[in-house]
Amino acid sequence: MNSKNIDLNMGFVITDDKFNILYSNNFFKTNICKNNEDILNKKLTVFFQDINVDSDDDLYSVKYRDNSVYYVVHNRLKLQGKDFYVFFFYDFTLGNELEKQIIRLSSQQYLYNEMLNKLKDGIYITDEEGTTTYVNDAFLNLSGLTRDQIIGKTVYDLRRFNILPNSCCAKVIETMAPVSTINNYYKGQRCLVSGSPIFDEKGNLAKTIAVIRDVSELDVLMKNITKEKNQFIKNSEIKNISNKEPFVVINNEKMKNIYTKAKKIANVESTVLILGETGVGKDFIATYIHGISNRSSGKFVKINCSAVPEHLLESEFFGYEEGAFTGAQKGGKKGLFEEANGGVLYLDEIGDMPYTLQVKLLSALNDRMFYRIGGTASVEFNARIIAATNVDLKHLVEEKKFRADLYYRLNVVNFVIPPLRHRKEDIIPLAHQFIEYYNNKYGKNCYFTTNCLEHFLVYDWPGNIRELKNMIERLVLMTDDAIIDTNLFTENLMFNEGVESLSGNNHFMQEAKSLKERIDDYEKEIIETTLASSKNMKEAALRLGIDLSTLVRKKQKYDLTK
Repeated sequence: MNSKNIDLNMGFVITDDKFNILYSNNFFKTNICKNNEDILNKKLTVFFQDINVDSDDDLYSVKYRDNSVYYVVHNRLKLQGKDFYVFFFYDFTLGNELEKQIIRLSSQQYLYNEMLNKLKDGIYITDEEGTTTYVNDAFLNLSGLTRDQIIGKTVYDLRRFNILPNSCCAKVIETMAPVSTINNYYKGQRCLVSGSPIFDEKGNLAKTIAVIRDVSELDVLMKNITKEKNQFIKNSEIKNISNKEPFVVINNEKMKNIYTKAKKIANVESTVLILGETGVGKDFIATYIHGISNRSSGKFVKINCSAVPEHLLESEFFGYEEGAFTGAQKGGKKGLFEEANGGVLYLDEIGDMPYTLQVKLLSALNDRMFYRIGGTASVEFNARIIAATNVDLKHLVEEKKFRADLYYRLNVVNFVIPPLRHRKEDIIPLAHQFIEYYNNKYGKNCYFTTNCLEHFLVYDWPGNIRELKNMIERLVLMTDDAIIDTNLFTENLMFNEGVESLSGNNHFMQEAKSLKERIDDYEKEIIETTLASSKNMKEAALRLGIDLSTLVRKKQKYDLTK
């Protein structure tokens, strides 16, 4: 840089020991003292009151009298026994802006720290590699640890040295998913820890954050939350008469497709056939379709074809006229088909309908009208039909126990609901929904241990969602305190008469299988569930903590198609 450039960007001033200006360059006169006045023999402190020759800083900022900021470097000289000062003024506009930004960011960081430190819950933050970058004061109080022990340390080292033996953030990084654990800090409290991954705009892991809460305080908090938040309707029989869609738990891809399909056909008149094992939520799908359809203001009439005696089923369906038979009430009675006009008629357990009544049902569906027993005037039929069964209707057709023409009339749109054992990713969310409901119902504050939730995933739930719901109600009632652990679950499972599957095999105990076979079954379930909830094979392998080649090999071993 030549002297001309220096002159253009730097003010140069020489003063005596009283700061009287003896010399200045042109830049100082024209760019700093903008009025171009005669400044010789005037004090420099008139222009810069914050000049400080005693400062230890090599470069510091000063303000001109119009509040513009400059950076100054000074030197003290001694010539012929007299003291002089040499000042160099730099106009760092960019530096000025950077300083403002640094001050602003520092202020923001201070406010963020203050806000996080006001929380009663502990906060623990790591970077993408698990290095601890931040903890608030509440975490230190709950854990009994110090910042020196954890800041800058990886959660893996902290776990290896038993400082954080059950690190939630480590599990978040390993699974790339939210994780909840119960941690007993050896110098602190027993806490519930909920961790989550934070991804950047490209989908890469950027940080993890965990919220730590004292379990003793959690009981009181859960009671207050469940009273306000719980919206889960008993027995999953939701009838939503508003325009809002009912709440559903769907993480499984097959279930997501089913609900997408249900939305597509909600406002058409086609009959719907819902198939699936007992307890999978066929009623829920039916009420969901009704709730989001243009018939939601009409009635949702459910008929259990296996619960009504055969000799009464026809009168229940179509009604009767006065005097149609002995004991008929005066004025006759409307049937459920007539009651459902303008709404939905839900025929549950359609596979158990008597063969003789199937003809009249088919006629009513085809003609959109029917006759009451003992009547001669036709009754218009304007209800949408949704049927459901847990049996194989095709097999019944082959055995001549179900009419083929009725089967094909009902089977316009069909839904095959997968059993709960094939949608493992929905088990934990459903379990939390049910425990919130029963906590609210019975005035309790129960919660599951991590091991108990893991056993929920291992068990096959042959009774599906109904069994899960009933089991959780039993656990809430039977526990002596707020904790629902593995021992309580297995103890109640042993006395559960419904633990066997439809095929008669006990899925949970699996006495007939060897240890290796049981481990293989468990590994297959974990891999299948992870594949279903991952974007691709690479992400699944990362979450499982194995090489991609290993995942490919195991996928082939267990014949997994996804």
